[in-house]
Amino acid sequence: MGTVNRISSRPFYSGFAWAYDLIIAGPVSSRCDFVESMATQRGVLPGSRILDAGCGTGSYSVELAKRGYALAGLDSSEELASLARAKAEEAVVPVTFQKGDILELPSRPSYDGILCRGVLNDIIDGPNRQKAFFSFAGALRKGGILILDVREWTNSALRKEREPVFEKVVEYDRGTFTFRAVTRLEYQTRQLWVAESYILKRDDGVKTQTEYDFVMRCWTRDELHNSLINAGFGSVACFGDYDYSSPTGSTDRIVAVATLER
Repeated sequence: MGTVNRISSRPFYSGFAWAYDLIIAGPVSSRCDFVESMATQRGVLPGSRILDAGCGTGSYSVELAKRGYALAGLDSSEELASLARAKAEEAVVPVTFQKGDILELPSRPSYDGILCRGVLNDIIDGPNRQKAFFSFAGALRKGGILILDVREWTNSALRKEREPVFEKVVEYDRGTFTFRAVTRLEYQTRQLWVAESYILKRDDGVKTQTEYDFVMRCWTRDELHNSLINAGFGSVACFGDYDYSSPTGSTDRIVAVATLER
């Protein structure tokens, strides 16, 4: 027997938050090596206050806290923030996590650095894309650092043309979990239209499938650079990954580093 449910909020941010780390995994330690190196180069040293804006399950917050930074995590999903709190408690690091909106950060210089991974792809309309950078600027002290990554349009489109389907199967404590995403390209708007399926097959044979559709909008390097400059950031450096040897255009990502100048 099986059931299919179609819902209106992304399952990874709600009922399937427990599966987030099983599917959306990355080299946290090496990426934090890059973050720490860039922060140190720009005068943001251990002990500085860092906001992980869109923290997910808190893996990056916890790793940076282990390196001596004072971390706060923010996510729009209370379920993900709850998992992040448990992760920080297990690691015995003093990180605070709360639910919140990156577009509505308090407009006071509370942080020496902000890390924002992937979240900006979910902002579709132009005014809010620019508003995000003003929000970051309002929360940073002058001279603070912003490190972020977004999907780069040209290479994301090429990749999804070749590989429109992504699927990953993992075992969990009660059976098998299959995640499947099918992407359709909207060239005029640089959007990715994604249809996701979350399939649970329990050991007792019961199968459930949850479906969710959403849209992401990719970035160009020029759009990203202009958004940073307009919000008062300067000394902008862009890479293709969290790696000095990876130039922009070599991957489907842009990793940007900038300093708040005004």
